[in-house]
Amino acid sequence: MALQVDVRKLNVTLLRAFRDGVAAALDLPPRLVHINRLSERKNGIELYVSSDRPGATEPVPSEEVIRSLNINVLHRSLEPFGVTEVTPEKNVLQGQYERDDVWTKEGFYAVVIFLTIFIIIVTCLMVLYRLKEKVEYPDRQLKEAPSRDVHLAPCRMKPAAGLQERRGSNVSLVLDMSALGAVEPLSCAPATPRERVALEYLHTAGRALSRQQLRDIALNTQRLHAEFVEIPMNFVDPKELDISSHGTKNRYKTILPNPHSRVILKTRNTYDPLGSYINANYIRGYLGDERSYIATQGPMINTVNDFWQMAWQEDCPVIVMITKLKEKNEKCVLYWPEKRGIYGKVEVLVNGTRECEHYTVRNLTVKQGGQSRSVKHYWYTSWPDHKTPDSAQPLLQLMAEVEEDRLASGPRGPVIVHCSAGIGRTGCFIATTIGCRQLQQEGAVDVLGIVCQLRVDRGGMIQTGEQYEFVHHALSLYESRLSAEAGQ
Repeated sequence: MALQVDVRKLNVTLLRAFRDGVAAALDLPPRLVHINRLSERKNGIELYVSSDRPGATEPVPSEEVIRSLNINVLHRSLEPFGVTEVTPEKNVLQGQYERDDVWTKEGFYAVVIFLTIFIIIVTCLMVLYRLKEKVEYPDRQLKEAPSRDVHLAPCRMKPAAGLQERRGSNVSLVLDMSALGAVEPLSCAPATPRERVALEYLHTAGRALSRQQLRDIALNTQRLHAEFVEIPMNFVDPKELDISSHGTKNRYKTILPNPHSRVILKTRNTYDPLGSYINANYIRGYLGDERSYIATQGPMINTVNDFWQMAWQEDCPVIVMITKLKEKNEKCVLYWPEKRGIYGKVEVLVNGTRECEHYTVRNLTVKQGGQSRSVKHYWYTSWPDHKTPDSAQPLLQLMAEVEEDRLASGPRGPVIVHCSAGIGRTGCFIATTIGCRQLQQEGAVDVLGIVCQLRVDRGGMIQTGEQYEFVHHALSLYESRLSAEAGQ
């Protein structure tokens, strides 16, 4: 018979009392109950009962011992030793007792559960800390460029998340935001060998297409996509933009203005780099004409004043907006008034609106410091989110009207073009406009060279292979019109 009890508590006297208690429960003389083994490792004692029959040499079988065992007497006799239950198992009699062993099975599970909960809590706290750091210091967070084709370039920067939409009203709207400051363009750190290769590609790559070649390649989707993935994106490294808290003025953390061509807002405070910052780049036009366009992100609630300050400072005759205010998420805030609005030092008046099938045209008057200028605002709303239009006809119609206004405005500043990030649809519009002029003047077009030139000025222009394909389709459609007109 075996009974489990904490053997560390038993000395010789207690062992004798233990044996006597078992003998009393069996109604046998104590001399017939023997301690066979005492094992601290097993934390128990093993007893056996010898027979009082003459000539018997084997101990009494455990089954017979169990049948003769008086459980009530056993409980009373062994109560000081902590025995609470007696059950037969594996031909022995086990006494279940309350052990004070630290590493019981229950204790082990308790420790495991505690450690697991502790690790979960610590992990959650670390995640919350990182999220808080991203919100409070967005310009410190380095993210990958939002494209499957990652190419190193001399400078890379990042944008921040958009804010809520703010609508105008038919009364005066006053938005007096941050002060503006002036700084010089930042110079980039020496380019790595891979960055130098990327820049060399952007400056030298090109493939002039005749009209027939343009028609053919516009149908060769696989070749266009293969060509597109070879073009370096030329995104900006955020570390190259040493302007504290500039992330608060970026709609997307990975879309930043390339330093050498970024627009610098002028201000009296030369010690306010953030005040002079806007996520916008000057873009060269046909034949490399300097500052033909400004590509910029869709204004945020805290950059509306900066946007209108830029439009006034650069004397922009036309603004082209190629996005809805909200698609799957916010793309742009409503940055013009219903009738009249004041944005920092710039007053904007809406004189009239003309609704077309795919876009809306507004005639604006922009005033500052006693001077006033006319500005045309085109809002193209037919471009689907995360796709390209089914037809290039509406974009060509918009392009033709914008070009007409630009030429009619005389020697004024660049045309502002923006979507949400200021690189995808914006790049398609500018590339198509330049390509159409090339076809018109030269009878050929170099789409690859156009896109490379755009990406030198602003990283990521034309974001996807589908957009690259769409530009070719738009130019092919424009070429067919030129051929039809020449035939007539």
